[in-house]
Amino acid sequence: MAIPDEAPVLRIEEALARALDGDAGAVARLEHADTSVAFRAPGQDGAVLLLDRVPTLIPAEDEPAEIEILFTAEQARRFVVGALPLTAAIVSGQVRAEGPVRKYLEVDPILRKLLGEGHAGSEYDGRSDAPEERITEAIDPALLAIETRDLHKSFGSNHILQGLNLAIPEGAISVILGPSGTGKSVCLQHVIGIMKPDAGDVLIRGRALSSMSRAEILGLRRTIGVMFQDGALFSAQNVYENVAFPLRQHTDFAESEIRQIVMEHLESVGLANAGSRMPNELSGGMRKRAGLARALALNPGIVLCDEPDSGLDPVRTALLGDLLVERHAEHGGTMVVVTHNIMLARSIADHISVVWRGKVLEAGMTEQILQSDTPFIEQFLSGAAHGPLTMDA
Repeated sequence: MAIPDEAPVLRIEEALARALDGDAGAVARLEHADTSVAFRAPGQDGAVLLLDRVPTLIPAEDEPAEIEILFTAEQARRFVVGALPLTAAIVSGQVRAEGPVRKYLEVDPILRKLLGEGHAGSEYDGRSDAPEERITEAIDPALLAIETRDLHKSFGSNHILQGLNLAIPEGAISVILGPSGTGKSVCLQHVIGIMKPDAGDVLIRGRALSSMSRAEILGLRRTIGVMFQDGALFSAQNVYENVAFPLRQHTDFAESEIRQIVMEHLESVGLANAGSRMPNELSGGMRKRAGLARALALNPGIVLCDEPDSGLDPVRTALLGDLLVERHAEHGGTMVVVTHNIMLARSIADHISVVWRGKVLEAGMTEQILQSDTPFIEQFLSGAAHGPLTMDA
């Protein structure tokens, strides 16, 4: 959806100032980037945002920044109303960026939501503008949250991962899409270090798991939230205790602080009144929402969702998809969703990696993949019976 012609033309500094006057909790989460960013465009002085200050602020006078993001005039117009997803724009080469831009991309969804909130009546949703051209080159590793390099994994004679090269950009909702049994969930278990590859490596924000000690891997897991297929709730604990579990395990928060965090997350997934209920008293959709609340409890920079739509009817799948998009905009970071559901992928994905026979067949921003002329992808997206994918392939 295009930006309405009557949308006001704001200067970058004015738009950022309005954003910082928005939701206090969201503004506080911008500090996770711990950097400084200069946004500049032709005909404007631009503005510097100091994300390494508490609170985040715009300096009274221009000063050097760690990251420079350079817009065209039209890109600036889209940016100031929350209409420019910067991960897609930078990955595709449309927007120029200098410096360690990955640090900023982690919080870009949060800032974009804050910028867009002042334009709620414009019918613009902040996510619909697709990249203007296809990506023709591999993503710069400096922009990646997760990367797998030539990953292999076998179980006996069953070779599941056959040289998987996955590239997940920072700050986006990425979908790993493909038929059942092709290695998608096995890939996620390698990302969190539960499984070790037979060959190849996994990199999390540039750090190779193979070079980490066990203590470092355990520490890394605290920065990665996981929403399992069935919610994976502890059956002997109620919903409240399930969500509180990671906070009690990995923080020294007082009980009053834990309660505040847990209730905020339960409310955000529509379960504020279900904290005392046991997992066996919940519907499938409620268990998944409780699992999402637990995955977000430690405010992780990466959230992995393994087949979140399994067992749900189409309406509840659509509602869950909306919830994932909302939570990503609220918390930022990188979200990875494993699914074979085409409709879910279409509705939530910024980036798609299509996996088949243990390899990434094709990857790119969503519009690129949806327009692919690769025979397998055309067949899979259309649900056609005839093509490379058969009952035994």
